[in-house]
Amino acid sequence: MLEFAKKNELIGVTRLKIGLNMNLSAVMKNKKNWLLMAFIMLVGCAHLKDQKKYEHLEAKQKTFMKALRWKSYETAASMIRFKNPSRRLGDINYLDKVTVTSYELITSVPDIEKGEAIAYVIFEYTQNETGRFLTLKYTQNWWFDKESRQWFLASDMPDFKTE
Repeated sequence: MLEFAKKNELIGVTRLKIGLNMNLSAVMKNKKNWLLMAFIMLVGCAHLKDQKKYEHLEAKQKTFMKALRWKSYETAASMIRFKNPSRRLGDINYLDKVTVTSYELITSVPDIEKGEAIAYVIFEYTQNETGRFLTLKYTQNWWFDKESRQWFLASDMPDFKTE
């Protein structure tokens, strides 16, 4: 009977060892899966962050162009911030002499990592005094301010011909 108990103890120990090895193997596989999952989540989060930044840029561009279209020049001017703080926006009173009739964002080329974007826009407008219908090609230089987490236009207002 003593021999039978010793054999069962040895078998139990062997089973215990096998069970530990199997559990350890499962834990290691599980750990690898968690690491892989964490890596995928980090990469995915970075992509979502970039996507969100791009969406904010698009929204700012549309708001700027709509502000010009609906003569909200102060709103449009509030989106302009030059990288050089000593540079100031010129007089915008001349904008009252034109009416933007349409705008088209031809293309926007963002470099999200650098926090910069170049956009090409075509404005169609009329001179209020003469009624002349004109077209203006306008290049926008946008930059992302990390402190405020906002996009700003680093270009002057469009140079609409008023006479």
